[in-house]
Amino acid sequence: MIESQENSKNNRQEYRKQVDELGKKEFTLIKMQEYGFWPKNLPTPYEKQENETKEQYLERKNLTKEYEKIIKAITDLYDEKDEINAKLRDLNKKYNETWDYEKIRQDVSKAIMEESIARRKERKEKRELEKKQKNEAWQKEKADRIVFIGRGYSGLLYDKENNEEKLLNQGLPVIKDDKALADFLGIEYKKLRFLVYHRDVVLVDHYNRYTIPKKKGGERNIAAPKLILKNVQRKILEEILSKIQVSDYTHGFLKGKSVVSGAKSHIADKASGENTALLINMDLEDFFPTITFERVRGMFKAFGYSGYISSLLAMLCTYCERMPIEVKGKVKYVKTSDKILPQGSPASPMITNIICVKLDKRLSGLSSKYNCVYTRYADDMSFSFMEEGSALNLGKFMGFISKIVNEEGFNINKNKTRFLRKNNRQSITGVVINNDEIGVSKKWIKTLRAAIYNANKLKNSGEKISQKTINEISGMISWIRSVNEKRYANIIESGMNLINT
Repeated sequence: MIESQENSKNNRQEYRKQVDELGKKEFTLIKMQEYGFWPKNLPTPYEKQENETKEQYLERKNLTKEYEKIIKAITDLYDEKDEINAKLRDLNKKYNETWDYEKIRQDVSKAIMEESIARRKERKEKRELEKKQKNEAWQKEKADRIVFIGRGYSGLLYDKENNEEKLLNQGLPVIKDDKALADFLGIEYKKLRFLVYHRDVVLVDHYNRYTIPKKKGGERNIAAPKLILKNVQRKILEEILSKIQVSDYTHGFLKGKSVVSGAKSHIADKASGENTALLINMDLEDFFPTITFERVRGMFKAFGYSGYISSLLAMLCTYCERMPIEVKGKVKYVKTSDKILPQGSPASPMITNIICVKLDKRLSGLSSKYNCVYTRYADDMSFSFMEEGSALNLGKFMGFISKIVNEEGFNINKNKTRFLRKNNRQSITGVVINNDEIGVSKKWIKTLRAAIYNANKLKNSGEKISQKTINEISGMISWIRSVNEKRYANIIESGMNLINT
């Protein structure tokens, strides 16, 4: 007996030694072959795994997962069976010597009800705890970073990955998160949170709003950002927007370009000194309001910024129209539009130029096919033809323009489309191009001469010229000087003599 126990102990020690050396799986396989449970001429599972294809591997993994699910289900059933048997034994022991089935039924029903109540209570407490923990985690996350910027604007805040290589190639700053954005803009983090959060109704508006009359009737809504937001937008303009290449065909809001440079483009090829045969001026309808928050966010995302940073930058560069309403003695500003590009922001003009790059490219390509010159100043587009031959199909040409403009997300204001031929005064954004040199309208010059004459007359009579009149004349002189100083040298000199004496 003692010898048998000793042999068994030695066998166990020998088995452990082999398991340690070979590994449990290899040892088990050897023993299976030794006892005839696995034929020696059949490939082992390890050999199969080494030679299996990718498809066989995936199939084996899927079968393994299904097998594990079945094993778990069987284990759960056995556990449930054991629990039921234990309860049956307890009931059998408790009611072994009684024949009062009504009492048994009542006791069992009571026990089931108590267990059910206890389970519901436990589940309720668990849900409340989970809810509390989730709320605490959410509050902590809200305190640590911006997680919501307003209904309808927070859809891409989950996207946190910048395309750093793309940003660096364009010379743009890499901004990883909201705190880095606040540092970049030079403002406090809590101020950034305040500026980017949209509310439909607010007590404090970030913009000074007013209207200015349009030249041809109506009013233009202007929203000028208040100081802190204005500085933020200027920083975005200088450090991000100004580094983006824009079209050569746009002449608005760019260093070295103006309405004058745009007008000059349409007389550059006048070697013969002849007037332009046909000038077409067109206007993009509701230009700034057409550029929405989504388009601005998409622009920043195209630079390489994450959806998160793009959303925050777009919130800083857009606004919504609001109307003041007095409620219980307090003035509140209520949203009347979705977020759009404001006229009055230092960043808005450059944003329009960037968003219109593809529009300019397509229209300039169309113009090349039709042998005409194309320029754009903000929402004013001009097309000039040196020759208006019979081959020019204006209807077809205008149809192509309309199609391109609509596809790029804009609309043409048909009421402002003008076809100006040689016998018309041909002007682009107030600059006349009929002659071989640019100028302003005769009516405009006549108005300036009259203003200077009346001011001199007033001065010679001993009366003081009002500052308003001085400013108006000074502004008009600055304008004609920028258009063609040489051509208007005499009237400029006359006006300057009046202003300086």
